[in-house]
Parts: sequence; structure tokens; C-alpha cells
Amino acid sequence: MPIRSLTFSPDSQLLTTCSDDTSIKIYDVQHANLIGTLSGHGSYVLCVDFCPDNTHFATSSSDRKVKVWDAGMRRCVHTFTEHSDQVWGVAYNENGSKLVSVSDDKSIVIYECPIEQNCCLGRFNNDRKPIARHILKLYAKD
Repeated sequence: MPIRSLTFSPDSQLLTTCSDDTSIKIYDVQHANLIGTLSGHGSYVLCVDFCPDNTHFATSSSDRKVKVWDAGMRRCVHTFTEHSDQVWGVAYNENGSKLVSVSDDKSIVIYECPIEQNCCLGRFNNDRKPIARHILKLYAKD
């Protein structure tokens, strides 16, 4: 299966990948070992990004969901279902206070972190996917 996305943890100790077989894999970089395989998405996992807090990471999928995972416990701690089409990208901002996702439903959704009930801050709609993907990159740098 092709790997769709990969990211290092902020301390560079872990490498996380996601792929079309719906799995998320976590590797110990120092020892070059696979230390966990996670499942939870119902279709291709398209993007993964580590939170700057070094304890969580987020994934997005063609199942229309965004999931937040606890890296240490290796389990999903929250699932967002705001999108109505596949979610191509997910990214944390520099301090980890916000998470953003972009989808083929032509929207960008921003979430407040840490995860709380009703933590969706806003939804931006856009007619053109390439513009939406460009906006995702701008939010990720803020």
C-alpha cells in the first residue's frame, strides 16, 4: 500500500505514517522499529500531522472524518465528522492551539485544541479545491 503522508513527532523520536490500507503506523526512529499499528478510519487515510505538544497527532481520511490520536496510549481520543466529503489535509498551528482540515466538500474547518465538546471554531466554504488547499498551508504556519 502506498504511504499517503508522514510526519515526525516534534522531538523527532517517532515517525507516523498513513496509507490506503486504512492504517496508521508509528515507528521508533532511534531503533528503526514499528511500535504500533492503529486502525479506526473506514477508508484511505490521506494525511497525518503531529501536534506540537508531542503527545497527540491528527489524521484525515476519505471516510470524511478527522481523528485525534493519543500517541502514547496509541488510541483515538476524538473524531470530528463536520465534513461531507473526503478530507485531504489536516494540520496544527505552531503552538497546537488549533487544528484545521480541508475537504473535497470545498470547506476548511478550524477546531480548538485541546479537544472539548463543540470545539469547532468555524467553517469556511470555497468553490475551488486548490484555493482551499493553499489556505490550509497558510493556517498551518500561523
